[in-house]
Amino acid sequence: MDLINAIQFDSWAEFIDMGGYAFNVWAVYGLFALFIAVNILVPLRRRSALLRDLRRRARIDDQVALNSAATNRESMSGVQTAEAESQGQSDESVDAGDAIETSQPASQSASDLRRSQQGENS
Repeated sequence: MDLINAIQFDSWAEFIDMGGYAFNVWAVYGLFALFIAVNILVPLRRRSALLRDLRRRARIDDQVALNSAATNRESMSGVQTAEAESQGQSDESVDAGDAIETSQPASQSASDLRRSQQGENS
């Protein structure tokens, strides 16, 4: 019972004074609060930075895929035109089915291209 009476304080001033050990006690409480805050806030900041970086990389990948698809489409149309001219045919005589077949890979979305690349890497 003496221990419980020794722990109790008669006033708020005694509680804050902590029996003469106020600096040590409150410094430990402060450091503990700082430790907890850092261990909560740092992972949250890292997570948001990681998500921001992943979104940026996804936009870049989409743009690269679209640019490469457009380049492929342009190079394919150039090959068809050159073949048609070498055979003495005009651009109108190129079959519509051939045009659809060559434009099909270019119409693939960037996410489809990314999935196919990930499948190859696995």
